[in-house]
Amino acid sequence: MAARWLARLVAGSHLAYVVFLIVGGFLAWRKPKLVKWHVGAIVAAAVVNITASDCPLTVWEKWFLRQAGDVPYETGFISHYLVEPIYRPGINGGVNFVLLCCLVIPNAISYWRLRKTGQASQNA
Repeated sequence: MAARWLARLVAGSHLAYVVFLIVGGFLAWRKPKLVKWHVGAIVAAAVVNITASDCPLTVWEKWFLRQAGDVPYETGFISHYLVEPIYRPGINGGVNFVLLCCLVIPNAISYWRLRKTGQASQNA
C-alpha cells in the first residue's frame, strides 16, 4: 500500500516538474529569483533527453509500482500519462515536435520579456 502511494507521489511530483518546465519562465516575471531554479530544471531535463537516459523520477515511480506488485508502464512518463491517453501510438517525430514547441515557445517568450525588462539581471 505504501509503495503504491509513493509511486503516485513521485508521479505527482513529476507532473509538477513538467508544469514548472513549461510555466517557470512566466513565474519568474513575478519572482525573478526563480530564474536560476528554472534554468537548472531545464538543464537537467535537457541532459536526460540528450543522453537518451531514463528520467530518475520515472525510474523511481516504476520501482515503487513493482514494489506494490503492479506492472509498470513500458514507455516514459510523458508518453504514458500525457500523450497516449490522447494519441494512442505514443510519441513519434510529429508528437515530439509538438512537445518541444510546448516547451520552447513559452520559455522563449518569457525569457525574452525578462531580458527586455531587465528583471533577470537585476534580481538574479
